This record gives sequence, structure tokens and C-alpha cells, in this order.
Amino acid sequence: MQQPVNFQRRGIVEGFFGPPWSMAHRRRLFEFGAARGMNTYLYAPKDDPYHRKLWRRPYPPEKWREISRLIRAAQQRKIDFVYGFHPGEGLCFSDDAPIRILLKKAQRFYDQGVRTLAVLFDDIPSRLTHARDRRAYRNSLARAQGAWLARLIASQPASWAEIEWWICPSYYSEDKLLERVFGKFEANFLETLAEYLPAQVACFWTGPRVVPKKITATHMRRIARRVQRPLLLWDNYPVNDLSMADELHIGPLQGRDRRLPEIVYGYLNNPLLQEELSLLPLETCFDYAVRPQNYKPAASWRRAVEERFGSEAVPHWLALRDFAATSLTAKARKRPLRVGANLTRQLKAALRYVHLHRASRWAQELRPWTTQIENLVG
Repeated sequence: MQQPVNFQRRGIVEGFFGPPWSMAHRRRLFEFGAARGMNTYLYAPKDDPYHRKLWRRPYPPEKWREISRLIRAAQQRKIDFVYGFHPGEGLCFSDDAPIRILLKKAQRFYDQGVRTLAVLFDDIPSRLTHARDRRAYRNSLARAQGAWLARLIASQPASWAEIEWWICPSYYSEDKLLERVFGKFEANFLETLAEYLPAQVACFWTGPRVVPKKITATHMRRIARRVQRPLLLWDNYPVNDLSMADELHIGPLQGRDRRLPEIVYGYLNNPLLQEELSLLPLETCFDYAVRPQNYKPAASWRRAVEERFGSEAVPHWLALRDFAATSLTAKARKRPLRVGANLTRQLKAALRYVHLHRASRWAQELRPWTTQIENLVG
């Protein structure tokens, strides 16, 4: 009997816009995730200035001490700490200086034992901004990004051993949202990228949408044929940044094909901004990542609630989950939020339950939504 294939990389990409998670909660995540099969953590919070806006600058001493402690905490849990650079904004791809700057900064991470590094070009303009780049790369952003990674890897110190490089290209989903926000992408972006990107570099993809309801094996096989590289799935669930900031994604992970490990090298979830609330949906994500062939969303979610809050709390979390789903539907349809009599009763009971635990971190994080519920049900 053939053994099921599993994801080689399983874990979290802290890659959202908004206040980054605290160092204490990241360490808690490592403990929580390691017990559930997590083996990878990508540090890429968009609002860490030294990751994105000020990526050329080294971390200040106190911040670097915190990062170093975080790396050690991951290593102690046998979690591969991956550092993400976000150099794309304003980058002149034909200039060698940024490569030297990035490698100098990366050396500090290498010295701490980091052996996987990511270069992230997501959420930048879809066209080259420098005239010399447009000439050098024939007006192709895909060619520029692939060739830049090739030069970067060729320039890394000869003393570096066993380094794994990842890329998130600017075209990371077929979602038309990307073109509405960042401009129209060149045709055959992934195929052009593949012409210039070193063969060993793993490539991120979010699915058919930036925030997809479903990700099928058929879709990912098609992308794998286009890019011809190991695929990393950046799953934007349960994240709730930017236009989703008012959304509460506390239900189970759903719509992920159990055959994805046959195609996808790594599977990473982008979490909620709310640190404590994230652990509930993330537990179902870990459950899927470790056992996709046996994953059952409803059963996984119920186990997660019972484990964290006790069996008596299940009806209250079900009510909160139903409220979140109803709210999301109303938002999508641009209609006023209304709930029926049955859910109203359940939500009133849930409010009493949350009030009993009002001193807990998760109850405080729920406050924007419990206030909304109070106004809705009285």
C-alpha cells in the first residue's frame, strides 16, 4: 500500500500588514505549533520597517537581540526560522549594491544558524520603475526578479553551506485584484521567471485568489508546470489584514485539496492579527498540514475548541463562528447585518460566556466583535 505524501514544510508565515506579533507570542506559537507538527516559521511582517521599508539597514542592537533570541527559541523547538527580505520597493535590479547590502545583512542571520532565506517581491508595482532596468531586462519584471535571485545566489559567500533560497514573485496569484492594485502584469510572467530563476529556488503562490476559498490539486499542478520550481503555498487563512480587518476568521480551514502535498513542497498559513485568537483556526491548519488525507474540518475545529476552552464552551464558539460567517456574507452582499431569533439567543449566551472570561487575552481581542454583537442583539 502506497504511503501518503506529506508536506515537507509546515508552519506559519507572519506576513500580514498591521502591528507585528509580540516576541512573547511568537515564542508561544513555536511551543504550540511544534507540538502539532509545525517545522517552519517565515518572519516577514510587513510593518517591521527593517524587513521592508528600511530593509537595507541593519537591525538596531536591542531589536537584533530580540530577533536572535527568537531564532534560538525556534531552533530549540526544531523549527526552521526563515528570514524574509522585502527589497522590491524602489529596487534597481541592475545595480549590484543592493545585493551586497542584502548579503551583508543576511550574514548576521547565517551566523545565528539560519539556513533558509526568502526574497519577497509581493505587493509592489507590476512594472519596472527604473529606466536602466527596463533596458537591461527588456521591460520584464519577471526576468529582472529571476535574474536578480540568480546574481544574489552566485554572489553569496563561498563559506555558506546548505543555504535554501525562496522567492515570492510579484505575480503570486491569478487573482485580478493584483492587477487592479499594482497594474497589469506581463504575459507569461511565471514562464519568464522560470527562464532566469535558479532551479533550486522554491516559489511562493497563494492559489487562484489572494484569499481563496478553495485550492485544488488541479490548479496547483498547472502552476507547477508553469513555474517548474518547488512550490510553497502561502495560504492567506486565517489572516484578516487590510480590507479584512473587520472580519473574524475563527472557523476551521476548509477547501484545501488533500492531494496538495503531491505537488506542493511547503504549506504555510498567514495568521490573524489577533495573536491569541489565531491559535484556534491555526490548530485546524496544523491538523490539515500534518494529515491532509484524514482532515475533517468540523471535527478538527471541535477538538481545537474542546482542547483550548473545554467541551462546555463549544456552543458559545459555534455561535461566535456563525456570527462571523453571517457578518462576512452581509459584507460581501453589501447588506445590513441581521441575525435570526435562534442565533440571537445563542449569541446572548456567548456574550455571557465571554464576559465571564473578560480578563483573558482572547476575550480582549474579541472586544470589537462582542461590542458589535451587543449592539446587534441588545
